[in-house]
Amino acid sequence: MKTLLLVALACTITVLLVTAGCTQTQPVTTPTFTTVPTTVPTEIPTAVSTPVPTTPTPAPTTIAPAIPLPVTVRDTPLLFTISAPIGYSGTTIRATTTDYSALYKTTIFNPAAGDSNGTINNNSGSYSELADSLTIFSYSASHSVDQDVRNMVRGSGTVFNESTVQYNGITYIRFDIQTDPYTGMPYETVVFVGNKGSANENGYLPVMIYTMTPNGKLSQATYESMVKSFRYYTARNMRNTLGQETDRPSFYQ
Repeated sequence: MKTLLLVALACTITVLLVTAGCTQTQPVTTPTFTTVPTTVPTEIPTAVSTPVPTTPTPAPTTIAPAIPLPVTVRDTPLLFTISAPIGYSGTTIRATTTDYSALYKTTIFNPAAGDSNGTINNNSGSYSELADSLTIFSYSASHSVDQDVRNMVRGSGTVFNESTVQYNGITYIRFDIQTDPYTGMPYETVVFVGNKGSANENGYLPVMIYTMTPNGKLSQATYESMVKSFRYYTARNMRNTLGQETDRPSFYQ
């Protein structure tokens, strides 16, 4: 009996040892972590602001010089001469006025201008801008035409600068006007109004006008030289003055 108990115990121990040897411990799977590379942010360059000038820099401009004025145009009845570019001439007409006062309009122009005839050969007495031309109105000093012209410019609503100038003994009120006061067109117009004290011995005083038209070729310096060359003479001295007489169409006299 005792022997059987020992055998049973030995068998039990043997079974336990075999069971322990057959049982394998399963390895524990450890999760693999992929190392995420550290992202270095790209540095954005800081924009350097350039200050914008508040006052725009004006583009360089070239002022066209005056061209030579070798031609002398004369009007014997009105006692004046004026210088002009090569190829220029003058036409004088008597214009109709409401009060029948003496009014002459002399246009110094280039006959090659295609639109000259329709502008010059009329008796309206009003100013019409013609490219590359200078208009001289000769008014009778017995009327207040000088004051009328000044009042017209001042009341025209256009922007202008007014000054006093004197050339060859004639005093003018000068108006530098941003737009043509007669037509309202946006063309710079300059008006010289002679005062009564500057009338010639026949009682005429000048009003000279030029306009910087878009299709014009004459520079403003050339116009200014023409205006400055305008000169009155006495009837006696006028006979000895050289120059090309203005054309006076008989129909307009």
